[in-house]
Amino acid sequence: MEYWFSYLMSCFHMAFQNAAFFMATVRNDLFLLDGRQFTALVLGVIGIILILFAALIRTSSRLRRSAAAIRSLSDELAQVTQDLNVERLWRLAGGDGTERPSAESLKELYRILARHHDDASYMA
Repeated sequence: MEYWFSYLMSCFHMAFQNAAFFMATVRNDLFLLDGRQFTALVLGVIGIILILFAALIRTSSRLRRSAAAIRSLSDELAQVTQDLNVERLWRLAGGDGTERPSAESLKELYRILARHHDDASYMA
């Protein structure tokens, strides 16, 4: 355990020394810039951060729109599946494929399907 701790501390120490050396180098190089160059550098860094932030917001809004579209498609698929199951039940119950079931028989078929779905989810 002591070996791993000393290894971790040596890595941290090296990283800290490198960061301190890098910051000292940057500080010394920044002193060599005049006012316009320093302003251009700062505005460039701020511009890059703003561009990245705008890209993040745009991607986020696209993802939200995609999620809404997927949710809508999922709901429509569930309705189509339900309708196909009702059609199958109608045919199994002896209904002819050419005639359409009445509103009352459709309500009853939907009730049967809903009860069957609840039973299946309860058993699962």
